[in-house]
Amino acid sequence: MTNRCSLCCFSDPEGWKGTLMRPLVLHIDIDAFFASVEQLRNPRLANHPVAVGSGVIASCSYEARQHGLHAGMPLGKALRRCPSLIIIRGHEAVYRCYAARLFEICHRWSPLVEEHLDEAYCDLSGTERLYPEPEKSVTQLRQEVASATGLTVTAGLGRNRMFARLIGKFHKPDGLGSIKPEQEEELLKKLPVAQLPGVGPRTEQILVRLGIETVEQMRQLSRPALGALLGRNGEILYERCRGEDHRCIGGREVPRTIQRGTSFDEDISCPRTLEAMLEYLCERAARNLRQRGLEARGIAVQVVHSDHVRDRRRIALDRPTCLDPPILEAALILLRSMQGRRTALRFVGVVLDRIRALPAALQGVLFETAPESAGANGSWQQRERYKRLFEQVDRIRARHGHGALLRGSTLALLQGTPGSAPKLSRDRHGLILRTSCLTR
Repeated sequence: MTNRCSLCCFSDPEGWKGTLMRPLVLHIDIDAFFASVEQLRNPRLANHPVAVGSGVIASCSYEARQHGLHAGMPLGKALRRCPSLIIIRGHEAVYRCYAARLFEICHRWSPLVEEHLDEAYCDLSGTERLYPEPEKSVTQLRQEVASATGLTVTAGLGRNRMFARLIGKFHKPDGLGSIKPEQEEELLKKLPVAQLPGVGPRTEQILVRLGIETVEQMRQLSRPALGALLGRNGEILYERCRGEDHRCIGGREVPRTIQRGTSFDEDISCPRTLEAMLEYLCERAARNLRQRGLEARGIAVQVVHSDHVRDRRRIALDRPTCLDPPILEAALILLRSMQGRRTALRFVGVVLDRIRALPAALQGVLFETAPESAGANGSWQQRERYKRLFEQVDRIRARHGHGALLRGSTLALLQGTPGSAPKLSRDRHGLILRTSCLTR
């Protein structure tokens, strides 16, 4: 099904011709990604309301959205709204395989591609001779994606990233939208402020309290006023409400945080079991950092007690890292500092923050710490040995799955502890946990 907006679509591809080096950005978004993959893997779920997640909805099908369901909604509330809802735990490795196939196709169509979890930005600037009629070319790309993956995607064509993504939202699901530069002003004036990229729920509340409900009303505020009201984001919104978005295409995705966590089928009170699970979660988070070419400077551990009391504690690492030992040491220190209450735990998780891309070159330390007293961060020589070690570990896990190599503490989780911890099982991807460890 393809929806079209008469305001924003153009049917005359000749309008693009005659412009030298026109700026043109394509935004590709997989429709209801997680839920669509599950419906594809199990045809019996087709045309049924499906939600993927544990605790809250991570993704839901369009059949579920007709009942008012959306990502982030608690599953209990979702079931009350839609009793026929089918809930499925996530399969991160499967979803990333589908996304990787989409990105592979995009790289064949565009010289510059920026990849995200379920979407991609493609820079088509300067491709007039290759794609004289962009809409027809993008239609062929969408057909290729559907043929290769079975998934439907929504595409948006615009002068910059903001308009490409914005116009695509008006054509979901399985649609194609495009907007000419001369149509941008008319679209922005009528646009509700909540739909402007960069305006989240909290920002919307602040603006609505000031009586600002449309982009046209936002334009009445000066740059200093928006900056004083919303900080750096206010200065960005000052440009976006005027149609300007100068972000380049092709940069890597650098998430604000990487989280790994799980709840337990039974409340756990055994310290060794909790530490073993936390070590496993830290391993998964650190490996994700290395896969993306990132490193983190901060770490937090969060737990939920059996009486629903939540606790979260955070510290900064001595230096940015993506290696397991310093992350594990800091996480265990935080967990042990939270064991003052005599209650069992039903959830444990780790959060890596202050994330940045790995630098091309590292600055050495003038007075290096002695190896015997350096701790988990270690000396330069120790860090180099760890780096070489985990390069090989990651290579083995990439070929045979994360479950091919496990720490000794993780192997203890597979055996279980009588009276304190249930026995867990594993597959090639690692431990099979109660809560899916998806990066948020």
